[in-house]
Amino acid sequence: MVPLLEQLSELAEAEGQVDQVFFFRSIQSGLLACTDPDDLAGPFMELSTAAFRGHLYSPAVTFLLDQVLSIAQTLSMTLSADGAEEH
Repeated sequence: MVPLLEQLSELAEAEGQVDQVFFFRSIQSGLLACTDPDDLAGPFMELSTAAFRGHLYSPAVTFLLDQVLSIAQTLSMTLSADGAEEH
């Protein structure tokens, strides 16, 4: 996810979207600071607000953002799965 967030930051910066750059870098920093799976909750919660921040994302940013959100959703579901459950 971190490389995709870096790509999002670079793309938003190239498009002159300073607020988006700050948003994506904030999430990226939060992820890099994680030392425990429980630490992911903060960056993931912040990421989940992407649609409600009033940003007008370009198609390229939307495409990458959808990938990041999908990864976050998969990780969240995996981490919240009951460890006693057999797969």
